[in-house]
Amino acid sequence: QPTGIHDRRRFTVLSIIAVFDTITRYGLLTLLPFLLIEQGVSESGVGLALGLLFAGGALGKFLCGVAAQRLGVLPTVWVTELVTAGGIVALLIIPQQFTLVLLPLIGAALNGTSSVLYGSVADYVAPEQQARGFGIFYTVVIASGAVSPVACGVLSDLASLETALMVVAVIALLAIPLSLLLKPDP
Repeated sequence: QPTGIHDRRRFTVLSIIAVFDTITRYGLLTLLPFLLIEQGVSESGVGLALGLLFAGGALGKFLCGVAAQRLGVLPTVWVTELVTAGGIVALLIIPQQFTLVLLPLIGAALNGTSSVLYGSVADYVAPEQQARGFGIFYTVVIASGAVSPVACGVLSDLASLETALMVVAVIALLAIPLSLLLKPDP
């Protein structure tokens, strides 16, 4: 096979899940500052909030790698997507003073999922063509990352900021049923 992908169906499913995850991550990163400003957070408070989200994300890369080794890829993806979606919804309803406490947890789940997904690419690509398989995967993911901030911004303008964030949360949840297609055949 010229692409080196030996399991096209699962590789495609994994790529779609990664697109959903990327839309979720970039969507939240795009919309979160506006939500915080709408809630009355100062510019320096927004900077602190993003710093906490990113710090959680850095920790999430490590923690989710460990979780995937111990629990498996699918349970780790399920937990991280549930925490991400639940965290986004919580940001819309919790009192603003609790937001800073929640953001590192959301960041850990938000960023950790991608590490687990990227680590799974090798399962569906021939060892001698890993570079090509990863190249295809990353191209799809990066393209979705380029489009999602604009799409989330337009949705926010057309509907509302809260609606756009709810759509982002639902997109995170879509990865869960889709991930069932990654289960090995019996």
